[in-house]
Amino acid sequence: MHVPLVFNSPGQSLSREEVREALSCLNDNVRLAQVGLVRWFPQVREAAAVDERANRMRAILLDAIEVLRPPRRLPFGALESRHYDVLSMRYVEGMTVNQVARELSLGRRQIHRDLQQAEEKLAEVLSSWPGVTPEAEPVPGEDPLRTELQALASEPAAVELQEAVKSAIALVGPLAQRLDARVTWCAAVEQSSFVVADRAVLRQLLVLLLSTAIQSAPGAQIAVNIIAMEEDASSLAVAISLPADVRQLKADRLTEAQLIASSQGIGCELWAGAEGRSEIRLLLRRSKPVSVLVVEDNPSAVELYRRYLPPDAWEVQSVSDPRLAYKAASDLRPDVIILDIMMPKMDGWSVLSVLASHPKTADIPVLICSVVYDPELAEALGARAYLKKPLSESQLLAALNRILVGR
Repeated sequence: MHVPLVFNSPGQSLSREEVREALSCLNDNVRLAQVGLVRWFPQVREAAAVDERANRMRAILLDAIEVLRPPRRLPFGALESRHYDVLSMRYVEGMTVNQVARELSLGRRQIHRDLQQAEEKLAEVLSSWPGVTPEAEPVPGEDPLRTELQALASEPAAVELQEAVKSAIALVGPLAQRLDARVTWCAAVEQSSFVVADRAVLRQLLVLLLSTAIQSAPGAQIAVNIIAMEEDASSLAVAISLPADVRQLKADRLTEAQLIASSQGIGCELWAGAEGRSEIRLLLRRSKPVSVLVVEDNPSAVELYRRYLPPDAWEVQSVSDPRLAYKAASDLRPDVIILDIMMPKMDGWSVLSVLASHPKTADIPVLICSVVYDPELAEALGARAYLKKPLSESQLLAALNRILVGR
């Protein structure tokens, strides 16, 4: 794609939030194909296939980042090249904020400030390119799937994954027979594998993805497998493998599946499989007790979390004095921390800063749950997610599942 050297003055500008959303899923085709930034680029919107739409969006972002490259060679990490350096390391190379900070010999907060400025600069660059025209915004309430998902009262519990997959394969059997497709089943993990999910929603997801695969590859063999994720022992994936010659996946179906999965804290991604085959993967968290440390001075809130997080799947421990949060976190090493902001003696922001600054606790994901709503500050200080009180059981479970699957 040609990088324009002469920029136009746009009537409307892209937001930093849209740019950041796209950068954060640069290597996830399913998510990248449906980010808000897509609506600004006609050449991306017109692509029907998920892979093609994602590839076009990715090329635009990479070209825009290159515009920020200094015209002359500068010392690594020099102020004049900082915007280019932090964007390349964080999003293109996939480094964490801590890794970027170490590479540039800077503090985490400085890296967050540099990233914010770089994302704003990238939004300016993209806004000034010729042909950038936003698609008309959808009328609120026109998307029945989003509306229904918002109202869905899901009930995550321990679900036997092999049983769920076999049930979904049986359900799409008549469709596979009609289209002369063969669905083969294999499990590369132990005989019994439990995951955390809403049983009905998980089966709907599996049926939707299998149906999409069958209709995208009539007459082909589709392999379904349960695999353990090497990089994350706490997760399992259902991999639906498609033939190498399948190029036109049904984009609308994959978009629906990704929306449903996201609402449940389940990952839904498109992977490059072996021998040129494509794989649609559902990433699910294994069902084993997850340790949760709640830092909250309100006993009623702690009791609410205990009701929302049943003991068969969650081990909830709490600290009412925020000054004891670091010691409790370093001693217990919980899988996740739920943190309030409005507390006496020490506020939640200070607790978050302390946790992020110590090697023993810096890698423990933190979910902020507070009446105070400032997700930008929370992210800058190291939080993984933010929920505003009052919150529902489904909101809490979905947020925790997203954190645990994605860590």
